[in-house]
Amino acid sequence: MNENQNNIQYYDDEIDLRELIMALWKRKKIIIAFTLIVAILAASFSMFILSPVYETSLDIIISMPEIYNTRYGEYKLPITTNEQYINLIRSNDVLINTIKDMGYDSEEISVDKFDKRIKIITSDAKANTVQNIFTVTVSADNPNESHKLAQSLYENYIEFMDVMVKERTINYYINYFNVELISLQNELDVQKEILSKNEELLSQTPKTIDTKTNIEIQSPLNGDSDYIIPIEAANPNYIKIENDIVRNKQSINSIESAIKKNMEYLEELDVEKQAVNKYYETGRTEKLMTSVIGIVENNIYLASPPVAPTQKTSPNNSLNTVIGAVLGGMIGVMTALFMEYWYKKESK
Repeated sequence: MNENQNNIQYYDDEIDLRELIMALWKRKKIIIAFTLIVAILAASFSMFILSPVYETSLDIIISMPEIYNTRYGEYKLPITTNEQYINLIRSNDVLINTIKDMGYDSEEISVDKFDKRIKIITSDAKANTVQNIFTVTVSADNPNESHKLAQSLYENYIEFMDVMVKERTINYYINYFNVELISLQNELDVQKEILSKNEELLSQTPKTIDTKTNIEIQSPLNGDSDYIIPIEAANPNYIKIENDIVRNKQSINSIESAIKKNMEYLEELDVEKQAVNKYYETGRTEKLMTSVIGIVENNIYLASPPVAPTQKTSPNNSLNTVIGAVLGGMIGVMTALFMEYWYKKESK
């Protein structure tokens, strides 16, 4: 009994599937029409409505050292990883200056909108790559603009990094030498005070000590004592104080030399600081000129010059057309089934 019921159920299902296929075939024109219409709409939207996107790639190599050697000493850079360095290409200063150099309207293209045009592919996202190579892509509406935008972005990034490292180095050593001067001045005051006390103590200390000892001077002829000379011994306290004074004066000379050297450094750094301030005040119209050695250009550079793209990255017209055709076909099938169900219901 159960076997017969299963056969009947299977037969009914087969009939329903056949009816479904026949219903779709019966309204195939509707399905084809929807497929073609949506596909054409999708293709038209992709070709005529959506703006084309062209991408230019920058392969940037970063090998910044941990310690920055300057004429003032070693400066440990606060940034420790290459990823932190490459992420600075999206900093507000770099983006604002690039927007300005490109002549964009800041109201139409804000920093947030421009930031969305930039993509950074880190070493972790690429297999079998050197850890200090990063790919940065910049997108625009046409190939020439994309190429120019990539060049401007990179130039502003290098300039920003160079100024940032130099400015931080200058500020660090200005603070360092100011603190060092205070410490040296305090030490100098202490040494001068000790020297004054030692000199006063030396003036009150006798050079020799009377030991009450006499030496008899005898005649070489008869061996008799002709006269007697009293002996005075050198005072060891006097000698010690003299040595302390010599050491005090040497320390004072050394400290004064260090103070003089630090003052010279501070004068030089003050000139460097003024150059940085002028650079900002003039709106970057001239390159920052300082005596501080730059390390950015030798440690951040392009593997090869950027090349203008020959093909657009998006939209993909073919893919959008296929997606539109699939979507139109689905709408056509649903419409055909709905119409079949509706007419069948009315006929009953």
